[in-house]
Amino acid sequence: MNSLVQKNSTLTPEQAFPFRREIDSWDMNSAVQALRPKVEQLKSVSLDVARDLWIAHEALAQRGGDRRSEDAQTFGFCDFLELVGLSKKTAYLWLKLYDAANDRVLTPEEYALENAKSANPAVAQLSPEVQALQSKKEQLLAHAMATGERLYDQGWNELGCEKEYRIRCMNKKLSDIARELYDKKVKYNWKDNDYFSTTVLAQGRTYARFTLQTKEQMIAQNEVLEMMSRYLESFEDPSVRMAAVCNIGLRIRSTINSMHEADLEFNSGAE
Repeated sequence: MNSLVQKNSTLTPEQAFPFRREIDSWDMNSAVQALRPKVEQLKSVSLDVARDLWIAHEALAQRGGDRRSEDAQTFGFCDFLELVGLSKKTAYLWLKLYDAANDRVLTPEEYALENAKSANPAVAQLSPEVQALQSKKEQLLAHAMATGERLYDQGWNELGCEKEYRIRCMNKKLSDIARELYDKKVKYNWKDNDYFSTTVLAQGRTYARFTLQTKEQMIAQNEVLEMMSRYLESFEDPSVRMAAVCNIGLRIRSTINSMHEADLEFNSGAE
């Protein structure tokens, strides 16, 4: 396998120093004149792509109807993305950046500020100067989440990024644990670390009063419960159906216990 790795000594000058000729002859004015039309074209294409994705997403969601009916929509947004050759992750990033009301694509800074306003409505009442600082903070946090690098020289400590960064890392870890729910290797022998049995079940009345905060959460929960209902109804044998729901229960239990362990790790690190 090592033989497949090309050593620096075997690289040609063009491979070792790509675009060296262009770099040596680079001129500011010429570069601006060459790149500016491409940037404008990119902005136009970006807007077209974002708009088309948004319209497709809304149209397919509108035509979904009752998924249990015979004429339910069988062609979804993910199918559309597969046909156009775009990944789901990239498409949803475009949708997040697209402002349909004003038919424009937000810059990363604008998107970060909008996120801050959504998370804390009081941000919208702040002065432009304070909003700029908030936007800068979001940029630093986005960079840290993507690379793990804290840019101390750009105001990391002054803007109070560390605490928020730890919280976001924790949420990402919890999200990763939740996405592993489908994993076949479900841990079922937790012994004294069974937080689900010792705490969650004992405080069931408290968790039963849990309320959702947004319309998106309500829709997502309804979809999950409806899908679970359809899954269980697919089993004709009552004993097999019971085994299926117990399997779901074990996976949820495993996920809750894993999240609890991550939460303990997060809190111990904050002390």
